[in-house]
Amino acid sequence: MRGGVRVLAVGAVLLALATLSFGLSRLHLGVWAVPVALGIALCKAVLIAFFFMHLVERPGGPRLVIGTAGVFVGILVGLVLAEAAARAWPTLPPGPFPVSRLPGTERSGPPRVAPPWLPLP
Repeated sequence: MRGGVRVLAVGAVLLALATLSFGLSRLHLGVWAVPVALGIALCKAVLIAFFFMHLVERPGGPRLVIGTAGVFVGILVGLVLAEAAARAWPTLPPGPFPVSRLPGTERSGPPRVAPPWLPLP
């Protein structure tokens, strides 16, 4: 593709991904909402980095830096999600208000046992 046509094509794809992201935000995707949104955002970031930051024209050095940064961001997000999944229930200290589950946080599997000082809802 020639330069101007490539820019228009990448711009059209970015516009389509933004429209898809907006359209999917109106749907209830449940637990798939965040992974789908992050996947679309990753596609947009890669397109912007490779075409508008001209990484497609450069040899391996800048690509390696961007790739390494992406791997480390993925590792950090994975560690945060692993820590949140292993967090003891509930993490709120006992107080004057009853503890209840937030909507959408129902878990499958065996129920967790609350500490003896915390009344169950």
